[in-house]
Amino acid sequence: MPQKDVTTLQDRLDDLLRIAKSNERKQLNFQQYELSLLNSSGLEPLLKLILEEHKHRFQLTTVTLMLHDPEYEFQRLLESVPEIQQWQNHLLFTESVQRLEQFFSLRRIPRLTSFSPHQHQQLFPSHSELGSVALLPLIRQNQLIGSLNLGSRNPNRFQSNIGTQFLQHLAAVVSACIENARLHEEVKLVGLRDPLTGVNNRRFFDQRIVEEFSRAIRNKTALSCLFVDLDYFKRINDSHGHQTGDQVLKHVAQLLNDSLRQGDVLARYGGEEFVVLLADASGVVAADIAERMRKTVAETHFTANSGKTLRVTLSVGVSTLEPGSNMTVKRLLQSADQAVYGAKLSGRNQVKVSAEA
Repeated sequence: MPQKDVTTLQDRLDDLLRIAKSNERKQLNFQQYELSLLNSSGLEPLLKLILEEHKHRFQLTTVTLMLHDPEYEFQRLLESVPEIQQWQNHLLFTESVQRLEQFFSLRRIPRLTSFSPHQHQQLFPSHSELGSVALLPLIRQNQLIGSLNLGSRNPNRFQSNIGTQFLQHLAAVVSACIENARLHEEVKLVGLRDPLTGVNNRRFFDQRIVEEFSRAIRNKTALSCLFVDLDYFKRINDSHGHQTGDQVLKHVAQLLNDSLRQGDVLARYGGEEFVVLLADASGVVAADIAERMRKTVAETHFTANSGKTLRVTLSVGVSTLEPGSNMTVKRLLQSADQAVYGAKLSGRNQVKVSAEA
């Protein structure tokens, strides 16, 4: 065989080896990513993998995720996730499944195509100069639950019918992981929610106060705790029945929740008692919030099942961990409890601030 042909053959073999090694690296990269998805412990770390790591691992310009969320289920589950602001324009929600279906054929397979600002802008709100995109339908139990959207400035990165099988597999994995993470978060919430009022329960609060206390000590910031007790609640149950009492508790919980800042924690502590945790709130700020709660409830007209109007009032105790204080978690709670007891002894329907710091 002529030397020229031998050289040509060797070059072809080298090219094939390079392609094989490249494919092997890509396969290993995907397998590692797939394991990360499957091992993800909750909705927040899963979304971090999808929206952040996916982009860097596969060298994409952008990755977005649109979820079908007609009952605001995902959005409620993600309310307390700090990264939610960072994911703006990358984590998208829609109430209409038709809005998703317009991007896919009846076969619901990944769609690889050139980027069209007119057609794809709603899936990529922050990018108007992409070259090509891959739109992956996310399906669970034959229902379209969302769309994973990959964008590249390279117009040749995503071409029709190239890599579709690989992307179908990726879409199936992501769909299953999102559904599992959603169920996992819902199960957690059931165990940490008060079934009557829908606010957090004591178990949740006991976990959260340790976290917030440690953060306040570390950052040298204030942390305030409010104990909130409904006055003469037993009279409501005795005079109007437990059904009316339950309705009053639910209504009060909603009013308290509406009085709080974003990030504050409200929990039902037991019976007719609620507890509130105010991060980065001095004693003065906490007292103002407590007074606003007390006034709101006192001015609200509650209605018994009989139709009779009820007057409900609150006694509130305030305790604050100020920066530099040597107070413990236990003492913070005891001080708030003693303060609310003082409010009741002083005539109820008032706020008492603990003198201890």
